[in-house]
Amino acid sequence: HTQKPEVPKDLVKMEYTDEEKVRIGKYLERVKREPVKFKSGKGSSANPVIDLHTTDRTATAAKLTEALGTPDAELQKFLINQVVQTFRGCVLAEGFDNSKMAEYANNAMALLSGIQPKDEIEGMLAIQMIAVHNMAMETMKRAMITGQTFEGQEANVNRATKMLRTFTAQMEALQRYRTGGQQKVIVEHVHVNKGGQ
Repeated sequence: HTQKPEVPKDLVKMEYTDEEKVRIGKYLERVKREPVKFKSGKGSSANPVIDLHTTDRTATAAKLTEALGTPDAELQKFLINQVVQTFRGCVLAEGFDNSKMAEYANNAMALLSGIQPKDEIEGMLAIQMIAVHNMAMETMKRAMITGQTFEGQEANVNRATKMLRTFTAQMEALQRYRTGGQQKVIVEHVHVNKGGQ
């Protein structure tokens, strides 16, 4: 009697519900939009360097344009530098943490790829949104440190609250900018009874 070989679980064909198929389709669409990746270059804490992790410069240029809202290479570099410096631990008293620069740039590019700014205005706003998010998370983390004074905790909660409100305002501003300031109202389930108009 020979034993039937086990089929690895990842090779078993799954039966998906319609809802799962839709979810998987959305996931596969998002995966196609893989953001630009960076790697550490040769640099110092005074003059950090990161390099593009690519062999296809044309596709990378297109991805950078989509992520930053501008085709201008100098402005792209400027915006990437700005956003990377908003990540905690990037800027140190003695300069920059060059080993972390590529990691922070990759995180920023993934976020920007999700926001998908359409032009330079949206690109600047997207950079600001990431910075505000980083500041909010840092102050919320500080508010949770045990052993601090009530005043210290309250100051951090207040800062975090301001940052979270700012982030919400930025999201609303982005939405208004994208729609030209027009609001869309959808009315559903309207019932007209006998004699009604």
